[in-house]
Amino acid sequence: MATIGLITAMAIQCRDMIQNSQASDTALPKVIGSKHLLWMCNQIEAHADTWPITKLHRWIGFIQCGMIANRMLNLDGAKRMFDQAKNAHASSGPDSDLFDHLNIDDPFQLEIGGQG
Repeated sequence: MATIGLITAMAIQCRDMIQNSQASDTALPKVIGSKHLLWMCNQIEAHADTWPITKLHRWIGFIQCGMIANRMLNLDGAKRMFDQAKNAHASSGPDSDLFDHLNIDDPFQLEIGGQG
């Protein structure tokens, strides 16, 4: 699935940026500190094929928000990162993750976390 490759590519980009960044706000909670964000990137890469896609989306979003909080990344940088990863790893067709909720014949289920 192209979406898994896209999120994995973004996790790798995030990991590289975190490792190369000198920026870190020690006043922020440890859960958004560099060490934890790196761990999350590694978990995405290791488990991308087995985790629900919604979990992968949440995790990459959390990582990028943590990077923004630590001033490693800004919103424009996050958009560029997504565009680069999308151009390199996504298919050219429509992304079913973006449109599946519009199909009235297919029940849409929201995975809210904590299930695994």
